[in-house]
Amino acid sequence: MEEQQALLQDLGLGLQAQRRAVRVYEILAAAAPNRRERELLLGVRREERRHYYFLEAIYEDLSGQGPVPPRVALSLPRQYPEMLKTALCDKLAAIDFYQALREKIRCGKNQQLMDFLLAEQKEQARLLAALYDRSMGRRDQSQDRSEQTERPL
Repeated sequence: MEEQQALLQDLGLGLQAQRRAVRVYEILAAAAPNRRERELLLGVRREERRHYYFLEAIYEDLSGQGPVPPRVALSLPRQYPEMLKTALCDKLAAIDFYQALREKIRCGKNQQLMDFLLAEQKEQARLLAALYDRSMGRRDQSQDRSEQTERPL
């Protein structure tokens, strides 16, 4: 019974992380420099919402009742590249957390949900890394241009 309580507590933490992630990707999408990146980030937001429902279903399966919706606090850097970096670090921590959580789940159906969730989390991490690399390249290019215009002839 104590093991199940600990699992429910971990699921509650996962639900909180997913609610936070949904909000993070709303903010990131709003800050995206172009339509393509905005659409990609809104797609990640939809996936994060689906992950919330997966965790909610597992919680309900184990406890027989729905979780209390968690309240989340959010703080992000102001610059888009730094927002991406923060989101990527959070994503990598989430992957570690969900892998450990998956090991605690005994039901095959719920393990499959976690496997699917983990696969999408890893794909999202790859996407965030690519967007971050691209944003840093844009930043480097704009710095190079500003240095070129500031140099005396």
